[in-house]
Amino acid sequence: MERSVAGSGPIQVPPPADRVEALAASARGWHTIQMAVLGFIGICGVLHTTSSSVPRTVQVLAAALAVTALAAAAIAIFAVGRVAYPIDETADDASALRFAAQATHRLHTGIRLTIVAVILAVIAALSGWWPAAAATSAVAVTGTSGQAWCGPLVNGPDGAISVRTGNGIISIPAQVISQVRPVAGCP
Repeated sequence: MERSVAGSGPIQVPPPADRVEALAASARGWHTIQMAVLGFIGICGVLHTTSSSVPRTVQVLAAALAVTALAAAAIAIFAVGRVAYPIDETADDASALRFAAQATHRLHTGIRLTIVAVILAVIAALSGWWPAAAATSAVAVTGTSGQAWCGPLVNGPDGAISVRTGNGIISIPAQVISQVRPVAGCP
């Protein structure tokens, strides 16, 4: 099939059947990539954090994003699979051209959905990097005179640090504090 463009010679346009085959070959390559994406999403869905420091809302959002990514990947695989392995037989050039246009649209849609699925899976996996809660809730307070107190912080008067010690709650005025540091536990 030849076409001519104003000011130039004839341009060779491949027959519609060749265009359909070229689209199918491209789609088969994308289909392989999509299977890898589906496997990645599956691994991200299986791997989960057991940290209790991740807020429940973030956990639910991550799960919803992972399920959405899985659905997008499945739809993308179906769309590209219809191009990669066509069932429709094209009888003439007109139907082959129509099929090629539809196949191009399906392939582009499948590629876009694959990219969306990867992005959603990555965002869902980010919840695994939620910062862990501090392992300690106790502090060691040292006064300017060398005296030390240890225990968890509690609410107290303004201008002082209040610590729950073994002897009860102690409020240390800020003026007499030389150091405050977190500790794993108190002796």
